[in-house]
Amino acid sequence: MKTIKLTEEQLRKVVKSVVKENEDRGGNYMFFGNLEQIKRQCELLMKLDHNMVNELLNNGHDWADDHISTAKENMDQVFDFMMNETNGGSQKNNLNEDCWKGYKRVGSKKKGGKMVPNCVPVSEASSPAQQAAIAIN
Repeated sequence: MKTIKLTEEQLRKVVKSVVKENEDRGGNYMFFGNLEQIKRQCELLMKLDHNMVNELLNNGHDWADDHISTAKENMDQVFDFMMNETNGGSQKNNLNEDCWKGYKRVGSKKKGGKMVPNCVPVSEASSPAQQAAIAIN
């Protein structure tokens, strides 16, 4: 790595430039940068051999499964919050409009202290009760 010497004035200009860049991006560039990084990492993890991953998790590395579960819970909370806020914060009356394409509402659940639709993939309705609820909707 190359060492670069800066005067105090040059350093101030660099810092000022970085701060201005942050302001130009709305101050939340880290949010979107982190989302992009999560997306890239998920895509790479999904390409790993599932049998190899299962073997690793079953051989003393179940902590990784715990971390993924926690990350999913956090992502669910952010996702639900953003979806509610970008929809004007109002609950829709039509049950089918509460969920995304390919999902059906199967009742409600409490998340982050408030009730939200319990959306499940249409293909993953596992119990007869869920299948019946999806058929009704």
